[in-house]
Amino acid sequence: MTLSYSVSMLTARCGVPLSARGACPRLPGVDRMAGTEAARFAAELIRIDTTNRGDGDGRERPAAEYVAARLAEAGVEPVLLESAPGRANVVARVPGREPGAPALLAHGHLDVVPADPSSWTVPPFAGEIRDGVLWGRGAVDMKNADAVLLAVVAQWARSGVRPRRDVVLAFTADEEDAAEFGAQWLVERHAY
Repeated sequence: MTLSYSVSMLTARCGVPLSARGACPRLPGVDRMAGTEAARFAAELIRIDTTNRGDGDGRERPAAEYVAARLAEAGVEPVLLESAPGRANVVARVPGREPGAPALLAHGHLDVVPADPSSWTVPPFAGEIRDGVLWGRGAVDMKNADAVLLAVVAQWARSGVRPRRDVVLAFTADEEDAAEFGAQWLVERHAY
C-alpha cells in the first residue's frame, strides 16, 4: 500500500470521498476492510471534539484514548502520555523485520482549530457522510491521516505483514497552537 496515495484519495474536496455504499473506493494493495475502517475511524475521530483554542485550552485525551484502543485491537502496545490534564499523546512501535534498520516515524495530531457551527452546512463534529463525502472538522487536517495510519496498522495485523524497519507511531496534542503539550513535550521528555 502506498500511504501517500491512500491519504490523497481520502482527502480530496475538503472531505473524505466515499463510494455510494459508504465505503472507501478500491485502492491498489489495500483490502476493502482497510478502506472501510479508515472512513469509519475518521468519522469517529471527527465526532470527538478536540478543539484547541490556544494558550493551553485543549483536550485531546478522548481522541488519544480512542487511538490507543484501535492500536491495541491491532495488537500494538500503545503508550498514552499526558503532558497536562486532558492533553494526551499516544506513541507506539510496530516492530519491523530488520531490528537494526533505522526506525521510521509516522505521525499525526489529534487537535483541531475552532469551528463556528453557524458557518458550516454540516455540523463540524458530526462526522457525517453527505453526497459521498465525509464532512467535519479534522476531515482534511488531520484526523483523516490519523485514521489511515490506524487502518494500515489494522491491515498489517490482519494480514501478518511486518514492515522492514520499526515504525514508530505518534499521535500528538497541541499541533494547532504551540506543540508545547504535544511534539515538543514528547521530544523533551519521552523520546521513543
